[in-house]
Amino acid sequence: MFQKMNLQIGKIPDFFLVAFFLLNSLLFAQEKEIQIGIISNPNIKDSWSLEKNNFGIKPTDLDLEIKWQSEKSKLKYNINLLLQDESSYFKESFIKYNFSDSTFLRLGRYYRDFSIYLNDELSSGHILISNNAQPMQKIGFVTSKKINYFKSINFDFGLSHGIFDKNNFYNKSPLLHEKFLYININKKNYQFSIGIVHEAIWGGSTVDDGNQPSSFTDFLRVFFSEDRKIEDYSSVPNNPNWHPNALGNHVGIWDISYKKKNNGRITKFYYQHIFEDTSGLRFRNEIDGLWGLELKDYIPKTNVLFEYLHTTNQNMNPPYIAEAYYNHGTYKEGWSYKNYTLGNPFINHLYVEPLNILHFAANGSISDYLYEIKLSRKTNINDFIKYKINISKEIDNSIIIGFSVINSDQEVGLAASFSWTL
Repeated sequence: MFQKMNLQIGKIPDFFLVAFFLLNSLLFAQEKEIQIGIISNPNIKDSWSLEKNNFGIKPTDLDLEIKWQSEKSKLKYNINLLLQDESSYFKESFIKYNFSDSTFLRLGRYYRDFSIYLNDELSSGHILISNNAQPMQKIGFVTSKKINYFKSINFDFGLSHGIFDKNNFYNKSPLLHEKFLYININKKNYQFSIGIVHEAIWGGSTVDDGNQPSSFTDFLRVFFSEDRKIEDYSSVPNNPNWHPNALGNHVGIWDISYKKKNNGRITKFYYQHIFEDTSGLRFRNEIDGLWGLELKDYIPKTNVLFEYLHTTNQNMNPPYIAEAYYNHGTYKEGWSYKNYTLGNPFINHLYVEPLNILHFAANGSISDYLYEIKLSRKTNINDFIKYKINISKEIDNSIIIGFSVINSDQEVGLAASFSWTL
């Protein structure tokens, strides 16, 4: 029976989600918040800060954003709609049901429920799921379990199922498998966490290779990262050392973080070690991944973040260490969604490009003004500094007016923004 069962999930049209959220919100919500924002973007080409970590949005001259949040008891609704000249676009929009303080179910468009330490506003981008692409349609379950005999230790676990889009390479939408497991040690003034996150693209149908395995048994093989069956291949190489690749396109991280509080100051250190096969899982790709340090309130009312992205050890000893980050032979769009990289936008999902990246960011307040600064640069090749500087002012606790200076390789542009919370 299970051999014939296909695990296919149909897409839920976004307007149905919105109608459902609004109806429930209007009838049952107790706490509501509406925010309206207008962004005027500069007309400059090849701007990193406009194109990357921008929720998969291609900016136009004038963008209108409407946010709606509401809560009642155990339910939370979130709608984030962007309106452009002739189109509309949904950012994070979901319904979340809390079974308890540590267990919930989420349905809609959203990013991730792991690496909760990461400051997405300042980071160059999470290795697996950043704010670079539009959030995917997913359904996910998350829970946490404490250890009775070791009250300072708890485990976090999550499991999600999502769906990609059809495009020039996929004539049937592939599926997303996502799961994570963390162990957390919580003491009076610090927390140490280590976890593993596993993502996989599987199922669907590709233009070049046709229908991909998608039965329940295939799902279990994806879950445990097992190899494809021999019969899945049209031909088998005449090589005694040959063995099948894992079913689907797999990518994951070892996720390590340390957070310490001391006299109102917070120090966060983290390392996201990327892997795409067992060699990377065993750290044979050495220090590749994202290293980060965030310092909060060392300078009053200020967050400072430093990151180093290293990817030069991919494909360094094929076939034993043949990881090509975000790239794949069957799923030719790689680790991407709607042509945008799902993870850190510096890593290319179409071809291998070893990189060293230095990234600095800071935000905070001076007097009545808010500021945010982001600077990034490739250090293993000649490159210009990519930057975005934003200064804004809050008026009457409900209106924020801001201006941004943004650069590209040859040009500098000015953006303006206005937001009003009702």
